[in-house]
Amino acid sequence: MMSSEKGEEIWPNLAEAIEQSKVYVPIFSENYADSKWCLRELAAIVERQGRNRGCVILPIFYMVDPRDVRHQNGPYRNAFRQHEQNIDEETIRIWKDALSKVGALKGWHVKSNEEQGAIADLVTGVVWSHLSKNNNVLEIDKLIGIDDHVEAVKESMALDSPCMKIVGIYGMGGIGKTTIAKAVYNNVSAQFDRCSFVENVREMLEKKDGVITLQKHIVSNILMVNIAESIVNNSEGIRAIRDRVSRFKFLVVLDDVDETFEFEKILGNMENFVSGSRFIFTSRNIKVLSMLADDIKLYRVQEMSHQHSLQLFCNYAFKKDIPPSNYEALSNDIVSVAAGLPLTLKVVGSLLFQEEEEIWRDKLKQLKEIPEQKVVDRLKISYDTLNEEAKRIFLDIACFFVGEDKEIASYMWSDLGFFPTTNINILNQRSMIGIVVAGSRKKLIFQMHDQLRDMGREIVRQENIRHPWKTSRIWSKEKALNVLLNKKGTNQVEGIRMRYHNFEILKNLNMEELGTISKECFMNLSELRYLDINVSVLIGDFGDYIPNLRWLRLRNGPSDNFNVENLVILEVSSFSCTRVDSGGLKQIKMASKLKVLKLSGYWLNEFPQFPHSGSLEILELVDSFHHPLIRKDLDIGNLWNLKELRLGECGVREITGGRSGMMPWENLKVLYLDDCEVREITGGTLGTMPLENMKAMHLLPSSLTSLFVIKCPKLEWLPNLENLVNLTDLHIHGCPVLKEILGSPRTEILGNSEPEWSGSCVQRGRS
Repeated sequence: MMSSEKGEEIWPNLAEAIEQSKVYVPIFSENYADSKWCLRELAAIVERQGRNRGCVILPIFYMVDPRDVRHQNGPYRNAFRQHEQNIDEETIRIWKDALSKVGALKGWHVKSNEEQGAIADLVTGVVWSHLSKNNNVLEIDKLIGIDDHVEAVKESMALDSPCMKIVGIYGMGGIGKTTIAKAVYNNVSAQFDRCSFVENVREMLEKKDGVITLQKHIVSNILMVNIAESIVNNSEGIRAIRDRVSRFKFLVVLDDVDETFEFEKILGNMENFVSGSRFIFTSRNIKVLSMLADDIKLYRVQEMSHQHSLQLFCNYAFKKDIPPSNYEALSNDIVSVAAGLPLTLKVVGSLLFQEEEEIWRDKLKQLKEIPEQKVVDRLKISYDTLNEEAKRIFLDIACFFVGEDKEIASYMWSDLGFFPTTNINILNQRSMIGIVVAGSRKKLIFQMHDQLRDMGREIVRQENIRHPWKTSRIWSKEKALNVLLNKKGTNQVEGIRMRYHNFEILKNLNMEELGTISKECFMNLSELRYLDINVSVLIGDFGDYIPNLRWLRLRNGPSDNFNVENLVILEVSSFSCTRVDSGGLKQIKMASKLKVLKLSGYWLNEFPQFPHSGSLEILELVDSFHHPLIRKDLDIGNLWNLKELRLGECGVREITGGRSGMMPWENLKVLYLDDCEVREITGGTLGTMPLENMKAMHLLPSSLTSLFVIKCPKLEWLPNLENLVNLTDLHIHGCPVLKEILGSPRTEILGNSEPEWSGSCVQRGRS
């Protein structure tokens, strides 16, 4: 229990959190009224709602009769008898009044443990609906005339009908199907209990466990909780959709489906959905949509009218709706050639922004020479104007990095002198790539329209149609396998990706053939800078091979001797968690340029030595060193440039500053601990010191923006967080012996069981 002094230290932060919150979920238990702090917080919440009617209080009565809360009977009467001995009458009156008001509100009464799961789903959904009423809006690209499309799709949805309906939106690539689907979603989502929008379904289903990933995405969105661990196969996914999702009136939009999408194998029987729910699918292929259901309503997206096309083009070429008078004729001519395709209008418009009239006339001439159906060739005009470094970055993204982390890829491009900051900005400004924030880690991820991606890959293919091993990039796993096993590599190859799904390995391939790849397979690949192989082990002495490699992604680790002279990014995972010697990982200490190191699935006898140069900026150890006999200290004392430290399911016992006792925290922005054995973080400017003696000290750096501490059963103390002025993400969950959190800022603290906090959600989930 917190002492009065410690409680008084925390109260200003709690009061500020109450002031800035929108939804409050007090959890009343039999012992709730025993806590003066719970009552004090509840009174502050009630007072706050009295001043701001936009605030919502949603009480949960856990194993306690709401009438006892409302009238202070039963255990609540006994608690107040104790408080009345040392608390003034006015405070007692305020507390009782708060209990009476909140006890009379509509909430949830949990009468047994069996009810907790279902009620948790309901509470989460209601809280989310309040928090997201004005925020559950998808960002969409500008599409002139979109209102007409939205109204037509809404008519097909028959929103007044109580039956389940399916609507299909189809049309050629680049015509605006996704944008229209997002606009419909934004327009009608408020009419449904729950909603889910999933982009790039076709690409998702092509990946390993794609069906399960899609099911998890839908179920998590509808239930508004992460259920990733509860669905391990598609049958469980269908069951979760049937038992937990189908009871809601929902809207699910699945964007870009093809023939690989099978409704019943992914979503179950259509008869399960009878509550006025709606599915919307988009596809390039009308036949794919027609096969989903007999009564599906289909909507074709037609090419844009000339008037709307001109307005959209001008938005990108001039940043306004109409062209200047001296560009009016040129603009109309270009729009006519673009044939009403929004993607072409955006790309060409972005290309011509702030360019001279002579450039406009030259590009118009080029467009007129390309047949109308050659959409990709029209898009290539924008590519042809790029500088050499921007072209190489664009082709890398198109062939390898759609959906990948912008920051990680930029490390490689920076080392190669491609100036990624400038050139990525150019590509983004010209509408050739997109950059979005994705996932709980809030990473910046590359996006690219399918047509632009296909254009990039066609440019690479045209480098040498007859001999693909003489092209700069090889992304087809079949071609990559052929090149490596038949030793066809040449010095034209800059990147190879050979990724197989587990089911492909087991069903279609010879594992003996794929099991090992020798150094001879790389004999002529002297210019290879990116290598991604998820199935084979590299064996042999690679000391003189692949000297220009910057980024290595491997399954089961490199050989004992590997050339790491120019290595910038190393990501290695094991097929299975087996206890092995560090092998090729011994070379890591010699990688003087290494910026990113990610290891997963290893049970090593010892930690690898990190680069002596101190170059490492991102260190991630997941499911590693987790053998019950291996519990080691992690020495990061020489990693003075460290920006991110992520440990997940690791046998790391203690994070130390090594011999110096100094922790390299000056540049740290992200600290992520998940299912770790860590008891303490030692070091700091005062040398090694247990955390229990440092809890009031400023150990963690002011540069920190994200702190995740999840399922760390032995962690007892966190240092003072008051100086973390840049912290935007704080998640603390599943740390049963964590005793206190001092100076916690206005962020999110989840699921701790501090007794004095058990009755309030202010510390558990701040909005």
